[in-house]
Amino acid sequence: MPETPTLSQLELRVLDLVRDEVLQTPPGFGTGSDLFEAGLDSMAIMQLLLLLEEHYSVAIPVGSVSRANFKSAQTIAALLVQQGYTIVEGGPEEPAPAAAMAEVAAPPLAAVPAAPEAKFDRLPLRDCDFFTHAFDEMLRQAGQGGHIARSFIELDRAPDVPALKTLLAGLHDRFAFPILTAQLKKPGFFSLPLWVPATNPRPLELELWSDEKSAGLLLPHGAKPFSDVQTKLDDIINTSLPQYEDGWMNVRFDLVEKADGSCVFVFSWSHLIMDGIGAEFFLLEMNRLLGGKSEPVPGFDLTDLNDQRGWGERWKTAKVMPSFFDTVMSKPFEALGSAKLSSGRAHFQVITLTKEQSAEAARRSAEISGPLINMPFHLACAMRAHQSVFTHRGQQPESLMCCIPIQVRRKGTRGPLFQNHLTMFFCNLLADELTTLDAAAGALHKQHTRFIKDKIGDAFRDLMWMMRPMPPSLHMHFINWHMKGKFSSFYHSNTGVFAPELTEFAGAQVTNAYHVPSFSDPPGTGVFTNEKNGRLVLTLCWREGTITEEERAIFVNQLMSDLGVA
Repeated sequence: MPETPTLSQLELRVLDLVRDEVLQTPPGFGTGSDLFEAGLDSMAIMQLLLLLEEHYSVAIPVGSVSRANFKSAQTIAALLVQQGYTIVEGGPEEPAPAAAMAEVAAPPLAAVPAAPEAKFDRLPLRDCDFFTHAFDEMLRQAGQGGHIARSFIELDRAPDVPALKTLLAGLHDRFAFPILTAQLKKPGFFSLPLWVPATNPRPLELELWSDEKSAGLLLPHGAKPFSDVQTKLDDIINTSLPQYEDGWMNVRFDLVEKADGSCVFVFSWSHLIMDGIGAEFFLLEMNRLLGGKSEPVPGFDLTDLNDQRGWGERWKTAKVMPSFFDTVMSKPFEALGSAKLSSGRAHFQVITLTKEQSAEAARRSAEISGPLINMPFHLACAMRAHQSVFTHRGQQPESLMCCIPIQVRRKGTRGPLFQNHLTMFFCNLLADELTTLDAAAGALHKQHTRFIKDKIGDAFRDLMWMMRPMPPSLHMHFINWHMKGKFSSFYHSNTGVFAPELTEFAGAQVTNAYHVPSFSDPPGTGVFTNEKNGRLVLTLCWREGTITEEERAIFVNQLMSDLGVA
């Protein structure tokens, strides 16, 4: 292999780098294939930029990255050359990998049905599952219901209720392990907790609700009437998932008929068994089982459980975490909510922008953070919205801190449905960094670059693995001590396009979709973003007593102003 490659050799090397480190590419994927169709997103772009700098000593400015010049290995190779990387003309060519050659050489293959997953009767926890277990226990003890999130699908009409009920009746038997009703147990005093099947699995049922002002189409199916839709939806997000001695209910399904005849399907799920992307795949898989057209999604990926690294090897990665925490926590941060755990009722508000407003927010994000990197922009908007409420209160926190869940699923991978495939990005902004949106987004971009470059996400996961023997209460005491008791100034996530393939559900059209994640007090507030049907969706969450109606209006006004749609 020559030290200085030809352009075609560089294209193949870039493709190998993408395959080895960033994307799970499908068969036949070559140097000209579309990386975005294979799953390239803003997080993967940041990772790839750093890898390109590491391998080719070319620092590509984030602002110069576009969908056109990052579309394929060919366009990225051309961008490297444009940015100063040296190539030679002609010379011996490297043989193209079989997969790259297949792009032009192989005829399209017929789809092969996925083989059913082999059944198993025990399921160990993954690294971050131990944190979610500890967090769930803490929230239950504080009267906050547990670490439970909800995924909402808005439908244009009532779906096929009998088909949904039939599906739910046998749903827990369709997977390799019955995790929907399983429970965590310790086989021995010194053992780690693991999932075991329920000894008395409860049936999965569809809870039906009908607005008194609606046509009552769900009433013949057993729906119960209600008078106010927002109160009913708040009731649902405040309903815990019970954990019985002989089995747990790890999911719940509600269907709400609104006054205008449209419906909202609410999927409640314990964060012990899945994460937000898993929930989106789960809804897609439900629709497939109801006759929808999509490929099956595997339930489990046990690859990480075969990681043979021991304590010494993992500590080499995890040892950066104490000093990293010290850096993030060096300045006191504040939250709008209570100083200690409280049991206030949870509320939420959904703001769905128009397509025109969504396009303007995207344009503004591209102007500030680059056309393909939107996380710093949305996080900066959320930080400044919280800062506006502190300013209204006459308070000036030294800093605001946030921890954001980051997916560790390899981009382009379909599934799995279950368990948490996450790490955490911890960041903070000082008061003077919050004065302008540009300054805030710029500071967050630098911190995110360090997070990827120093492999802080891997370090956090290995630290969680090393903390496995801690009882949940001791685990949370350790987290509380490092994070000064408040966990975060607020909660935030940006999950991108909500299940792009999910355009209909059980015979009804999907008009909108979003998550209402689990959130505690403290910090008491959260703002979450996603896209659906070409529109940006903002979900605001707060615990009762955290903010007033006036403060919420101030919060929303600042958020919309920074998004450019006030």
